[in-house]
Amino acid sequence: MTVLDILSIGASIIASLGGGAVIVFALSNWLGKLWAERLMESERHQHVIELEELKDSLKRTSEEQIASIKAHIDIAREAQVKEHSDRVAIYRAAIDLIAVMVAKVEMMMLGKRGALTSEELQEFESQRLRVYAYLAMHAPQSVMDAHDALTDLILAVIYDGKETNWESFRGLAINFLNEIRKDVGIRVDPITYQGER
Repeated sequence: MTVLDILSIGASIIASLGGGAVIVFALSNWLGKLWAERLMESERHQHVIELEELKDSLKRTSEEQIASIKAHIDIAREAQVKEHSDRVAIYRAAIDLIAVMVAKVEMMMLGKRGALTSEELQEFESQRLRVYAYLAMHAPQSVMDAHDALTDLILAVIYDGKETNWESFRGLAINFLNEIRKDVGIRVDPITYQGER
């Protein structure tokens, strides 16, 4: 069968059915396209609405999550700042109490005063325990170790009559201060005594 045969068969079908079939076929084709476009437009419109709702929902959710994360960060930052401030205050109080103890022991070692009275010993023990409790709340082990070394020397001088020199006290006190400086983050480089006494 040739192309010419196919065309002649098609022409005879159209001729036998008449021009009405062509018109019906053309109208049904046009009507089908029109309905399809309207259905697609409706679907497209619904899709756009759903997409906008999804965008809005995602935007709200992400904004809520960002706000929640910011709130957590702010709380954590405030807690960290408060803890740092508390730590500095505790170290200051501890240093104030230790300075009084060391000054009295230094005067004893220099022969500028006699042994501590029972009231001074009582005050010393009370302050020593208070300092330890303050430090135990926030200080890391390195600060506690430096404090313990200094306190042990003070106790040995007071109660055991241990002979020592001022350089030993100063070295332990400076080590204690250096550990505090590291913990607080003021400076990590150690301080040293550059004087002549």
